[in-house]
Amino acid sequence: MKAEKVKKTEGQWSSADVVDLEYFLMHASSSENRDESAQQARHWFQQHVAEHAGEEHAGFPDSKVLKAWLKHQKKQHKGDTPLPGESWQWLIGMLFWLLLFAGFLTGAGVTASLLDYDGAQPVNVAMFLCLLVGVQLIWSFVSFIVIAGKGLQWIPFHAGFSLRMLQSLMHWASTRLDHHLISKLATEKRMVWESFWRHLRDDHAASGKFLLWPILTRIQMAGVMFNVGVMFTLMTSVVFRDLAFGWQTSMQQVNDVTVATVVKTLSLPWNWIWGEGQGFPSLAQIQGSRIILKDGIGAMQNPYLTSWWPFLMMAVTVYGFIPRMLLWLWLRVQERRQVALYPIQSASCQKLWSRFHTGYLHVTTKPFDNHSQSKDNAPAPSLLADNLAPTAGSAQSKALDFPCWFYMDEGLGSPNEQSKIKSLLSPYGWQVKGVLDSSPSDDGSCFERFCSGDCLLWVEEAWQPPIQEKMKRLKTF
Repeated sequence: MKAEKVKKTEGQWSSADVVDLEYFLMHASSSENRDESAQQARHWFQQHVAEHAGEEHAGFPDSKVLKAWLKHQKKQHKGDTPLPGESWQWLIGMLFWLLLFAGFLTGAGVTASLLDYDGAQPVNVAMFLCLLVGVQLIWSFVSFIVIAGKGLQWIPFHAGFSLRMLQSLMHWASTRLDHHLISKLATEKRMVWESFWRHLRDDHAASGKFLLWPILTRIQMAGVMFNVGVMFTLMTSVVFRDLAFGWQTSMQQVNDVTVATVVKTLSLPWNWIWGEGQGFPSLAQIQGSRIILKDGIGAMQNPYLTSWWPFLMMAVTVYGFIPRMLLWLWLRVQERRQVALYPIQSASCQKLWSRFHTGYLHVTTKPFDNHSQSKDNAPAPSLLADNLAPTAGSAQSKALDFPCWFYMDEGLGSPNEQSKIKSLLSPYGWQVKGVLDSSPSDDGSCFERFCSGDCLLWVEEAWQPPIQEKMKRLKTF
């Protein structure tokens, strides 16, 4: 198999990719798969990402390498177990369309109720502006300040009525609406799949960052569609119905000039394009559209009663639709940023990255048969391979060409162990002259018995680490 290199043009991370990544990491971290998964991860890294194995990637995870590993794991995924990322993508898509239609229908319904005109009572402009512009403008401002100022730490995933509803919706959708997928699985696979969703749902600190942002983005899109429903209903009502708009108040301090000042101030963003009488009503139109209950609307002129709808349309667009759209774009950018940062900051990804750069030593032993070993096929110790030279004749023939000393700990220097090693070396003409003590208590007197012209065979247990004392002795030799 050719090594497939990681390209710099790897696609961006999505929330579904992160869900799948967590699924494979959880599966690899299980006790029964830990050792095998660690070896497979190391082997894949050495075979497929050789050019990324340098020091520049040793300290922190590389998202492109992790994306390539995830792609490899998806290719290796077998069986009828659906990947959780597919279920998450379906859940987010369903939530998007549900909130899209809900926002549009809610905006259209509220606007239709406010524009209900029976020919006797004009539409109250103040009530329209207060409910459809003022409330959501304040809501957008507070949402931006809370999320941008303190982040999601101000709104814990387990606190707050709305977020608890979202958590319940995620749990219900992942276990109920997707039941037709997991019901066909074997019991063991179904338990693994459901336990993973419980892991994401319960581990708020790890998964909340990338799971909550997509949901908040979809909720904000519902706010955008709410304003679309408002503008659509207002425009269709103006085109196909005869509406009358007016204003009224019981406060003596509020007069025509005060209302004109407020209207002109609110229309600052667009009054340089559509001036007085077009983008907002003039003072005369405001005076002519004031509703006085004792006088009724019989004496009011129609141009005054219809002069308010361009101002209402522009107010909804500028103070409702545009802030919601900007907040949605900002949340979308934050969603992509959090999803892209998750593979670098996640503790589970750090563990996987450590497996990529951690070497594995696999040691096996071959049983030694002292009776059947012959001189022709006796294995030579690899450390002495350059000096081993089989001699002619039998193992008992006189071949004392290579005098050597054993350098081993007293615990290993038992007669039985020495006999095994002598039997191994005797077919090659090695003469064992004695044993040198390598224990830490040795005062160095063993070197006095060692002749510089002889060979030294250092015998050590395979599981022993290369501690400093032994390395110092090696340098001394």
